[in-house]
Amino acid sequence: MPKADKAQGAGDAGTPFTLPADLSSQTAEQLTELLAAANAEMDSTLAERDPAKLPRLAELSQARTALKTRQGELAAEQAEIDAQFDTYAQELAEPSDEGENGDDQGDGDTAAEPALEGEVLPATEAPKQQTPAPQLVTASGQRPTGGARTGARDLGGVNGPRHTLNPSLSGARAVAPPQEAPRQELAITASVGLSGQFEPGAKISTIRQLGDLAESRARDLSNAQGRYRARHHTDAYGGIQVASIANQYDTVFDKTTSADVVGAYLDKIRAQGSAGQMQAMVAAGGWCAPLMPRYDFFNIACEDGMIDLPTFGAERGGVSFPVSPSLADTFSPALPWYTEFSSDTVPWLWTNEDDILAVTGSPTKPCIRVPCSDMTPIQLECYGICLTAGNLADNAWPESTRNFLRLLMAAHYHAQNGRYIAQIAALAVPVTGCTAAGSGAAAPILATAELAAIDYRNKYGMCDTDVIEWIFPKWARGPMRADLAKRSGVDLLNVTDADIARWFDTRGIRVQFVSDYQVRAAGQPGALTPITQYPSFVKGLMYAAGTVVRGNGMTLDLGVVRDSTLNETNDFTAAWMEECHLIARFGHEVREYTINICPDGTTGAADLTSCCP
Repeated sequence: MPKADKAQGAGDAGTPFTLPADLSSQTAEQLTELLAAANAEMDSTLAERDPAKLPRLAELSQARTALKTRQGELAAEQAEIDAQFDTYAQELAEPSDEGENGDDQGDGDTAAEPALEGEVLPATEAPKQQTPAPQLVTASGQRPTGGARTGARDLGGVNGPRHTLNPSLSGARAVAPPQEAPRQELAITASVGLSGQFEPGAKISTIRQLGDLAESRARDLSNAQGRYRARHHTDAYGGIQVASIANQYDTVFDKTTSADVVGAYLDKIRAQGSAGQMQAMVAAGGWCAPLMPRYDFFNIACEDGMIDLPTFGAERGGVSFPVSPSLADTFSPALPWYTEFSSDTVPWLWTNEDDILAVTGSPTKPCIRVPCSDMTPIQLECYGICLTAGNLADNAWPESTRNFLRLLMAAHYHAQNGRYIAQIAALAVPVTGCTAAGSGAAAPILATAELAAIDYRNKYGMCDTDVIEWIFPKWARGPMRADLAKRSGVDLLNVTDADIARWFDTRGIRVQFVSDYQVRAAGQPGALTPITQYPSFVKGLMYAAGTVVRGNGMTLDLGVVRDSTLNETNDFTAAWMEECHLIARFGHEVREYTINICPDGTTGAADLTSCCP
């Protein structure tokens, strides 16, 4: 066979490997070159470890498998050809009654087995030698009567051991264990060709190739408007053949098969119905066995976002505390900060004229008394859960009890958290933030928080370094990130929670993003109807650190309880817990701001209609 052109895919270094559509036309040398090229590209791709090249690795792996399969087929074909040549050579071999040295080796009727390569025989047991089959010099034409021959090459002398160096392939096959002929695997072959990919009769190795072939034939049918179908087939259903499937069967019966062969095959089938063979049989009617139950539950409930408050112990059912006076209460009379001082106020303003007039007894320097502060009583509130389970149900399905208990504990957690926040909001003064439409989301929240902190500190004479607390819902970080991500000219797509917290830290604000605040109502996250946009406003609680505290009172946790009453119904208390708390405002003021937001990516003042932050 003339050598074909250089195999595609085995080109210069750096050229991407390409698997030919038809491997049947490739020689053994070309297959070796293709496999080397595939291995080289696969090695370089593995060294890069680029996730984007994983599909390419899959293609290279499939190509290597196809190449190795084809190499095995060529090797099997060549072995069969060699065996046929050896068979014909053995038939045409001319026997010789004389040995290599011309000595009589015995009676010509006595058959001697040929010595295999590596087998050493004693001189007394040396088998009768035959003249080796003549080796033809020419590759074609009629066999000459006296062509060139090769003599046997033996080791040892006339009386020494003999060791054959070049045994014939037919001799080796005569003593080798029997081998089964290679079986043809299930194969799909193209009934029609696909231009640039494969010819008719080529093996289709992937589903994608089969799909491309079918799609190509469908386009041809459509373009021909039915004329192709009329010329090439008469199928009533209007289809044409694009590929065929060939399979080899272990047992084939035809009209020449004897009754004994058929009977032996039936006995073999009946033997497979024994008890020892039943495990290997699969019913054709679907899954007979009952489905295996899975007892674990899907549970994604989480307990996080609890508001962080200073705590203290509250005994005897509650606590009472004084209403703390503020800086403004030190004025007498109670004056605002902007009122002008005089000799009648505390603090007072004493001038030289006042001192001259004081000789006559007027004016005099006023003095104020420590006020008697009112007490504010706060009583504990108790929150609890109780869960009853059946003895039999818990024994048979403990996963159900544990799952429901976890859900109940999460509900208890969120109910308490929501109650704490609602009580703080009830103590707050409502304030509407000044935010213009189209001002974004991140800027209004940050600017309103800082403006409120400045105002609060100045009202109560606080230091700039004093911490102001802000409480926002957890979802407020979402519109802030969305707003920043839409800004042009900057890369703010990876804003972390730590980044947002740091922005508040810069303004002297301790921010908390909590659960169970502004959620589960219509238009809010967690509502019955899924939302498709963020709310148009967000609320935030603001106060000086230490203004709001939580008192912890009685706690009862009985765990699993079994009593006579429940035993009568074969039940038990799986969990029973009660704990009491209170929310107290020790400080002066809590504010709840309402801030308009719109995560539109606004970056300039040109879109704003007011000077609101």
